[in-house]
Amino acid sequence: MACKRSAVRSRLAPPKLLTKNIILKMFAKLNNFLIAISLIFAITVLSDDLTPNIKSTKSNEIKSVMFVGHSFFYYNNSLHNHLGKLIKANPEIEDIKRRSITINGSSLSWHNVESYLSNPNIGSFKIDASKDNAYIEYEETSVDVVIMADCSLCPIHPKTKEAFYSHVAKHSKTIRKNKAEPILFMTWGYKNKPRMYKKLKKEFLRAANLNNLLVIPAGEAFDLGNKLHPEINLYTSDNRHPSEEGTYLAASVVFVTLFGHRTEGNIGIGNIDPSVAIKLQRIADKTVSEFFNLQLK
Repeated sequence: MACKRSAVRSRLAPPKLLTKNIILKMFAKLNNFLIAISLIFAITVLSDDLTPNIKSTKSNEIKSVMFVGHSFFYYNNSLHNHLGKLIKANPEIEDIKRRSITINGSSLSWHNVESYLSNPNIGSFKIDASKDNAYIEYEETSVDVVIMADCSLCPIHPKTKEAFYSHVAKHSKTIRKNKAEPILFMTWGYKNKPRMYKKLKKEFLRAANLNNLLVIPAGEAFDLGNKLHPEINLYTSDNRHPSEEGTYLAASVVFVTLFGHRTEGNIGIGNIDPSVAIKLQRIADKTVSEFFNLQLK
């Protein structure tokens, strides 16, 4: 019997060694747990506090821009026309071709972007009313940049959020395949829903970073404008669509984001009161400079 006991004892590790092994395993498990918690915390922080990965356009020589979106673009004689006034008033920037393809109330899932870029007839001519309706033909119809916007609620609505992400990815691939640069236009929150913009900002930045896109921070400018100058109404009576001041502000943000030039002092203000225009220009400049942490020209 004594021999059996001694044999069993010889097969067992000493009590002190067993205790040490248990402690080491416990520390290893605790360390893994802490690493997992740290990763979860990091992911949470990053998802709630995103910053843009892409801070400028890839090309310094943009000759043509296409807007793809909805009524936020075409209100007030269209954002692309306000952009044109800003460009023409800056002697350092050459004029560019601007096209706008919009569907009222549309989401990105409504747009066949491939057809817009592969159709050689789009942008192939214009009839110039200022030149006695002269027919002017263009041989070059390529597009350098496509700025796309989803419907105002699509990035945050539970029924459309998934489609927002999938179509941003789909259209980005299509645009790049056609040798153009895709850019995402960040829309604004509604005037009567002050918390809406923060939700939009998070989703726009996530989508932009996932697809390596530059984002136009128009929504950020609206948010700043509402805070700094509440006396300037950036909305129409429906609290959603832009007033002419809102369209001008959005166009100014597009201008600064694309070219890196300040708008302050630019005389391309259209029908905007000069005293209001200078405030909107400063908002646009401040927004883009701080959003991307850039020094403007």
